[in-house]
Parts: sequence; C-alpha cells; structure tokens
Amino acid sequence: MKKKFNLYCGLLIAAIVFGIGLTMFETGYRMYQGGKIGWELAEKDHMTGVKRDPFWSINLMNRLTPVEMMPKGELLLGMNVNDSIVNLKTGEKMPMMTVQALVLPENGKNRMRVMQGISLIGSFLIIVFLVAFIKLVISVNKGRLFEESMETQLAWGGWAVFGMYLLGWVSTLYNYFLNVHEFEFEAYDLSILQKPDIALLYSAFGMLLVGQIFKIGRTMKEEQELTI
Repeated sequence: MKKKFNLYCGLLIAAIVFGIGLTMFETGYRMYQGGKIGWELAEKDHMTGVKRDPFWSINLMNRLTPVEMMPKGELLLGMNVNDSIVNLKTGEKMPMMTVQALVLPENGKNRMRVMQGISLIGSFLIIVFLVAFIKLVISVNKGRLFEESMETQLAWGGWAVFGMYLLGWVSTLYNYFLNVHEFEFEAYDLSILQKPDIALLYSAFGMLLVGQIFKIGRTMKEEQELTI
C-alpha cells in the first residue's frame, strides 16, 4: 500500500517539477531571445554611432502591457475586419481578430513590476506547498497517520494552493481594471479571457477536507482509547 502511495506522490511531484521546469524553460528561452536581439542591436548601434539610454530595454519591458479583448458585434460575425495576417506557405492574406496583445503605451504604469512581485509571492506559496507535501509523505511512511502534524501539513498545503488561486485572480483583475482605466478601442471590447485554473480551488478545498477527515479520525481514535 505504501509503495503505491509513494508512487502516486512521486508522480505528483514529477508533474509539479515538470510544470515549473517548463515555465522556467519558456522564460529562459525568451530571455535568451531578448538578450540575443539586444546584443545584435547594441552591435548595430556601435557601428552606426547611435547612443541609447543604458536602461532603455528595462524601461521597454516595464512598459509592456498585456491586453485581452474580444471583437465588437460586426467584427465577431466576420464583417469589416481591419486586421489581417499573411500565410507565408500559401501567400494568402487572411482577416485576423486579435484577442490577446502586448501594447506599449508611452506612459506605461510599470505594472509589470507589480505583476512580477505577485509572481514572486506565488513562487513562495509553491515552496510552502512542496514543503508541506514532502512532510506529509514522510509522516505517512512513518505510520503517523492520525497525528496532529498530518492535519497541519494538509492545512498548510491546502491554504497555500488556495493562496495561489487567489493570487491568480489578483493579477488578472489588477491588469484588467488598469486596462479599462487606460484603454478604449474602436473595434474591441476589453475582456478577461484567461482565468486562474479552477483545479487549484478544487485541490485546495480537497486538501482541507481531507485534513478535517483525518482530524475526525484522530478524535474518534482518542475517544475509543479512552473508552477502553
């Protein structure tokens, strides 16, 4: 039984590590691509004698503003589409509806710094969850099923996951309401398309529920021992 439990725990940890690793790879690749382009641009500036602000790339990143939007009425029906894109394989120029974009307003609000701060808090919550989960696995392997420490680890893990879900909404709503305040587009309505994964909420309440089940089991065990 413990072997199967450890197998499932290992698979869960592997899935978490894979997800984090994939995100880190994507971030690293984008940083590499950005660094490569920046290096090539710096060489070009050196050759042409152009002088830039040393922090211009950082300022550019801080101005990046993610926007989610849906086409208005007639655009949604495929009429009067202003945007287009070319399929290089066929040469066909096709109408295109933009639903996600990165815009660069002149007076950016440095919102990326805030969103990066939220991401750091999310990373801390992931660490809290992993620590609680590892302690939980150790407790099960040592046979400490009906002890208060088991309930504590389940509670820490559950609340950490719940915090991740809430942080997702904080980031999403923060970005959305700033967009509503700053932008209004002729052909598009601002919208929220990518929402926090509802599976996080299920997982959080599931862990908290299991923690309460173990607490009830521990209480019943203590009462039975006292009766004997």
